[in-house]
Amino acid sequence: MPKFYKFLWSIGILCVVAAAIILSFGMLLVGVVGAGVFGIYRSYLMRKRSRECAIQPYSAGEIIDLKPR
Repeated sequence: MPKFYKFLWSIGILCVVAAAIILSFGMLLVGVVGAGVFGIYRSYLMRKRSRECAIQPYSAGEIIDLKPR
């Protein structure tokens, strides 16, 4: 019977270690996917803003032209 309990404890510890590894890889995968989606969104937003600037380059503010010394 002690060998059976030792076997059960070994299986339990192995399951906990496997679950921790799977969880850490899952979190890493979610982080990579999130960073990728954020990068794609940022790229899309920059292209959208560049189109708006091309239509109205100076819609607000004053342009001051300073001559170099």
